[in-house]
Amino acid sequence: MIDYTVVTADGAEDRRGGGDQLKADAGADGAFAWVEFAADDAGALPEALAALGMDRFGTYPAAAVHPRPKVEIVDDAALLLVKTVWYIEATRQVETGDLAIFTDGRSLVTLRRGVVDPVPHVRERLRDAKFRSGGLAAVVHALFDAVVEHYDDAVEDLTDDVADLERDVFSGQRIDRNQEIYFLIRETLEFQNAVRPLITFAHSVRQGRSGAPLFDRSGFGEVAGHLIRVDASVETCMSLLTTVLTAHQGQIGTWQNEDTKKISAWAAIAIAPTIISGIYGMNFKVMPELHWTVGYPLALAAMAIVCFLLFRGFKRNGWLLRIDVRESQW
Repeated sequence: MIDYTVVTADGAEDRRGGGDQLKADAGADGAFAWVEFAADDAGALPEALAALGMDRFGTYPAAAVHPRPKVEIVDDAALLLVKTVWYIEATRQVETGDLAIFTDGRSLVTLRRGVVDPVPHVRERLRDAKFRSGGLAAVVHALFDAVVEHYDDAVEDLTDDVADLERDVFSGQRIDRNQEIYFLIRETLEFQNAVRPLITFAHSVRQGRSGAPLFDRSGFGEVAGHLIRVDASVETCMSLLTTVLTAHQGQIGTWQNEDTKKISAWAAIAIAPTIISGIYGMNFKVMPELHWTVGYPLALAAMAIVCFLLFRGFKRNGWLLRIDVRESQW
């Protein structure tokens, strides 16, 4: 048995029946049928698609996680598979789900997976007579538009986190943030993979050459333009992260050079008295100053003077001073 909704100009009625009954209700004048499935409860999906004549897309594993969005148009039927996206600010993670839309312009089958679910909101709008007057095209448009609206919210949060990470990198703190940058690049790439495959389709919709009359109707062009803008925003985040990564690796190289200079300078200062004491520690009997009364303090004074001169020279050259990272960046 299949649960479905029959939508007419007078309202929406939930029904339950077999494939033949679904086919009859979907073919009624002035009505269309909407069959909705969740990925974990889609056992009747093949029967529904077969009853409505939309089984031409081959075997469709309802529980599978599809790696890429796609649009398939066969004769008068279309399969629109889009990724739903939500962003977890606490962990800076991009999570994705699926929304599959099967339609032939007269009936509709949807399959959803993931936290973001635009279906309840669209079903609520079926109470509005003006919305119902738009027919099946209005429902498909509302579903597609709701998914893209969630893209907008997610990319805004992602952009804020990218900006925060950029400020942290250039804050002057000597903290290795390579792992944070790589992690955010990976999440941005996941977002990009959810949006980018639909951009060609979005351009064709804006130009009225989608290949399906349903998507060439008024309103779909605006959603397609919105999708293109989201893709541009995600691409901007990716470019900025790549630039920040390059700059941060340059910072790390600078910090390592500074540390090498400091270590070398202090080693040079330490080796001078070591050499002097090593020479006088050879215990030769015939050596100058060994029997002088001021020989011992003179040797210590020589060590101190050499160390002071080396320290002053290295300090003047900036080898012993901590370079302020913020000043050097500006």
